[in-house]
Amino acid sequence: MRLTDICLKPKKGSLKKFTNYKDVGYKFKVIRVPALKDSVTSHKEKPESAPCVNEMTRVMDCWKRTDFSQTACSKETEAFMSCLAAAEVTSKLAKERALKGLPSEGSHMRPSKQVNEMLSKYPQPKYNFVD
Repeated sequence: MRLTDICLKPKKGSLKKFTNYKDVGYKFKVIRVPALKDSVTSHKEKPESAPCVNEMTRVMDCWKRTDFSQTACSKETEAFMSCLAAAEVTSKLAKERALKGLPSEGSHMRPSKQVNEMLSKYPQPKYNFVD
């Protein structure tokens, strides 16, 4: 008889403490179903900050220095008004692009309306996940 046989041979009562051990394996708990939905919620892209903030602060600083004199701050007021006009034009262009279904300028993401149309063409199959 070899030494390994003696070491590996179970002794009487040596596995007694493991009698209640049952290996159930890993049970995956489904929190969210791992499948796409047939639609996405609509999100409007929000601007990072309000337009023309720097120009507005320059106008207000000028008013504070000159005791709210409109004539002394005409250059700053004109710069603020031209900035507002440019911001209005860009917002109109963004709205027109959204109505056409194109992504906004500088973005590669499609509008939610267009994504919903694509998802409705190819609906997702119903999945049956057991808990």
